[in-house]
Amino acid sequence: MNHEQFQDMLDELVGQSGVGQEVLGDVLARTSLRAPEETSRVEISAGNPRARRPVDQRAIPQGTVSKAVKALKEQGLLEDGEKLLWSPDGRTLSPLRLGSLYATAGVKVVAASEQPRQVTTALLGLDSSRVLNTAHDAADTWDQVADLIHQHVTSLKTACDQDRSSRGLPPLRMLGVGVEVSAPVYKGKVMPLSRDRSRHPVPLAEKLHRLFEADPGFDRPVPVIAENDVNALAVLAIHQIHYAVPDLVVVGVFDEGVGGGLVMDGRVRRGGNGRAMEIGHLAVGFPLGQDPYSSSAGTGFKARCSCGQLGHVDTLAPPCRIVEEFGGGTLEQVSEINALDPEFQRAQQVFARAGAALGRALAHVSNTVNPSSIIMYLPATLAEPKPDTAGTAYLGAARQEVTRAFAAGDQPDYLKIRPFPASPHDVALLGAQAAAVCVLESFIEHALRLDGCKTGSRRTTASS
Repeated sequence: MNHEQFQDMLDELVGQSGVGQEVLGDVLARTSLRAPEETSRVEISAGNPRARRPVDQRAIPQGTVSKAVKALKEQGLLEDGEKLLWSPDGRTLSPLRLGSLYATAGVKVVAASEQPRQVTTALLGLDSSRVLNTAHDAADTWDQVADLIHQHVTSLKTACDQDRSSRGLPPLRMLGVGVEVSAPVYKGKVMPLSRDRSRHPVPLAEKLHRLFEADPGFDRPVPVIAENDVNALAVLAIHQIHYAVPDLVVVGVFDEGVGGGLVMDGRVRRGGNGRAMEIGHLAVGFPLGQDPYSSSAGTGFKARCSCGQLGHVDTLAPPCRIVEEFGGGTLEQVSEINALDPEFQRAQQVFARAGAALGRALAHVSNTVNPSSIIMYLPATLAEPKPDTAGTAYLGAARQEVTRAFAAGDQPDYLKIRPFPASPHDVALLGAQAAAVCVLESFIEHALRLDGCKTGSRRTTASS
């Protein structure tokens, strides 16, 4: 990933403050740890030896923190807070929070069969809790996706700047654009799912970078961060729980597939080519060495996975596969089959098999990675099914498999369930929010020299 734009900003801040970029990264990291709540210079300086992240543990001299905070405030990345804070000994502390002069754009790209379908863009405050504006359009090519994202960001920022101008406020500054895609992503490229060599990676971040670079409406180049959708949810999750645990797995059950995000030592781990924690492609559907299905693709549980294989979680657990077993309808309709329906027993079996396949995959993940917890996003119909309906068998079977995992032990809240929002728009907005958080996280990781980038003579690691 090219983070030269981040480095230019950091070089400017280093020159203003006289402190190293790692200190600037520490200050931003500790401020973002509490966001959207406020913090103080004293809290930032003290550090916490028991904190989960190494970046939060060491103490920093208060004078150094003050220099960093001053430069970050002048840049607009930090600002004074509103709520009075007190130290343990009763002294009042000046509140501090992420700045409102900066915004990030978050984009959710929905893809199916390796082709884009929808683009939702949101302009958000720096901590991604404030939604400033949104845009939504259909798209069927990756070039169209790039053009739409550029148009969305430009029009959303223009509208916000006009509103700010009417209130006597300066234009927003863009920290960057985050894009999450429902496909593997590696170094800004959308990777093909299958082994079909005719399919090539899509350099989405590069396409967007060129569009923003040529746009005279931005006073400086706009960084672009492209990420897999569940990896983005994992970044959002660790921010929302304020890094309470160092290691966790985030799982997303979408209509056509299951994805995962791996967090180790407080950082998302993407693997050798961006395909770490691809839970949907774990084989769970048949005994080793056996292939009970014919070579021709069928429907439901007998259909091939998007990667061309049989017996994967994605052939069993996603809602689309469940619905196909009933010959159509909606997930809500088939999940609400109850004991008065002659199909009830069969429906229970379908949901139980789907849930058990997912749960068994999560048990393998648990035993292999041993995360502190697993956070699983599910459609509300599966996360909160109506009592005494067939849909209850899904989550029940999944929990049963997970609790049997050796590494899960006796932790009652090990598997945490989070329902997706009910409306497609709100689901897309959640994805856009997650993508926007990735921008701030990427800036902090770059400041801390954790991303492997080589930008300038001070950096010695391999170029990313």
